Amino acid sequence: MTIDMYEEVYELWKRAGIGLGWSDSKEGIKRMLERNPSMCFVLKDSEKDKIVGVVHGGFDGRRGYVHHLAVDPDYQKQGLGRKLMNALMKRFLDMQVHKVHLFIDMHNKKVVDFYKKLGWFVRDDLIMMSYDLKEAYPELYRD
Repeated sequence: MTIDMYEEVYELWKRAGIGLGWSDSKEGIKRMLERNPSMCFVLKDSEKDKIVGVVHGGFDGRRGYVHHLAVDPDYQKQGLGRKLMNALMKRFLDMQVHKVHLFIDMHNKKVVDFYKKLGWFVRDDLIMMSYDLKEAYPELYRD
């Protein structure tokens, strides 16, 4: 993926029901692409010159993370999500990443079965917590 694809990818995420926040702004995604240039993929329908799938991978030096895997609803159930995930997992393997995590919004539980079919498992030994720096220190952030 390149940043010039942002608007089309953002619209795809919305159509696919991905929860989007302020960090998914064009500037936020540009930063993601700069930090992880070889781990963000799109799939295109070449006949329609249309992006139909996207996944972003991140690496923190220890663990890999999957962000915003989405396939256009009109193209689902064709193996495209699996294809995107396989490409990202190959990158993680090449980097010798030992463990990869992903987070699923509660409103999007229907995708759990998709990931289980790919070999992922639900963790019940962790509690996810977040701290919103932008909310705590809004004066430090540009909108």
